[in-house]
Amino acid sequence: MTEPTGVADDQLTVDYDFDEAWRERKAARVAPRIRILGKVYTLPHSLPAKLILFAVSARKNGRSATDEVSAEEAFDMLSALLGEQNLVDILNRGLEIDDLPDVLGTCQQLYQNRQQAPGNGKAPAAMVAGATANTPSA
Repeated sequence: MTEPTGVADDQLTVDYDFDEAWRERKAARVAPRIRILGKVYTLPHSLPAKLILFAVSARKNGRSATDEVSAEEAFDMLSALLGEQNLVDILNRGLEIDDLPDVLGTCQQLYQNRQQAPGNGKAPAAMVAGATANTPSA
């Protein structure tokens, strides 16, 4: 399909705008926050798709949920959750290898708990203001 040349993507008429729908949905939720080594980090509004797709792919390839992940896989998964700059900062401030599964597992549990909680993590707009995904709050 070819689009008219010289027209910005945001000026083209579309049948459904995922970007706008997702913006509205995310604005209605409070992003979870965690503290690691004395610094507060704001996580994405929902669990990154990359983590879910990794689990599905691993299961499809016969990998057990209890199998260990490689250092590269752990870095990729935690980067999707925290942002690569934040992860590097946390590693430089002394996160230990034994703490990696705890961070990943606890963050995943946070999202699961929010899905099961009344309101699904939604909050008034005033509570949402200032929270941006993957940025330290302190």
